[in-house]
Amino acid sequence: MIGIPENIVIEMMKRAVELSKNATVKTYPNPKVGAVIFDDEGKIISEGWTQEYGRDHAEADALRKIGFKAQGLNMAVTLEPCNHYGKTPPCAKAIFEAGIKRVFVAKEEENKKAGGGMEFLRRSGVKALLVKGFAAEIEEINRFFFKGIRTNLPWVTAKIALSSDGFITDKPGERCIITGFEAQKYVHELRSEHSAIAVGANTVNIDDSLLTVRLIEGFDPQPVIFSRCFSVYLNSKIMKRSPIIVTSSPNAREIKAQGIKFLLLENGFSLKEALTKLCTEYKINSILLEGGANLVKAFMNEGLIDEMQLIVSPKIFGGGLPLFDEETKKIFENSFHMTGSEKFGKDTLKIYR
Repeated sequence: MIGIPENIVIEMMKRAVELSKNATVKTYPNPKVGAVIFDDEGKIISEGWTQEYGRDHAEADALRKIGFKAQGLNMAVTLEPCNHYGKTPPCAKAIFEAGIKRVFVAKEEENKKAGGGMEFLRRSGVKALLVKGFAAEIEEINRFFFKGIRTNLPWVTAKIALSSDGFITDKPGERCIITGFEAQKYVHELRSEHSAIAVGANTVNIDDSLLTVRLIEGFDPQPVIFSRCFSVYLNSKIMKRSPIIVTSSPNAREIKAQGIKFLLLENGFSLKEALTKLCTEYKINSILLEGGANLVKAFMNEGLIDEMQLIVSPKIFGGGLPLFDEETKKIFENSFHMTGSEKFGKDTLKIYR
């Protein structure tokens, strides 16, 4: 590979992929990227990954650590360096000016606004090559990002805890704790990985939860409440967190509650329309859907759920509110397949895509 053994380039790219996983949900609207600067013998000189939006991209993060002095060195980066001025200067320009002589890229940039980095580098005399074999992993790490730029829709992960006989509560209308501590801790990890958390008005009114990240260190997702007829209680705890309330009720125009944001749509709006506006206007590219049953059903009926994570408890309720009715059961069986499972104490996580 242009004077460097292929095994060195592959190892450097593997390291760059791992570094990209250090990036958090706060990188959006930038992707999660990792970068490694190394010499011709494979010695790592510097490493970087995408910082919070408005701060360094991965390439600049790695270059900054060595004072932007990288004459004659190489870089492995998981996504094509950007070539536009946004919150930060173009990474392609920074790479060229730092003296990097070879850039190895795992995946080309799909965002036309940011693209063209490899072409700029080649025109500037820097050798830029694509490295095959990593695109699928990078796609997975950046599934929220890629769905957003391709469709103007956020990735939707539905998380549901249920009993072993398929009920999400044994007493409809009352809060019900189904899973144990380990599973609950995992749910907080999920929350921290998504830019928003969505619930229906009925869930807010019953649970009166803040929907924050508590059992681990992480970022609190933006709360989004779906309430077509604006039935959510304004004295709920969640109102302290400046939620976005999606509604078509004209009464919402009269509410001047501090911090609350209203996404007002026409009567009979589709959830797809709401999600498009959440993505394009509020820069939300990932949503953790936590209920209730009617909202999950509505998302399923419109084909808007990308992933379902079912946390199944060994508890048997024998009755209550089931997760699926006949219609949604058919949708689930025909549209989803299990991609993984994991044990959390006595509870079992089952992941479907």
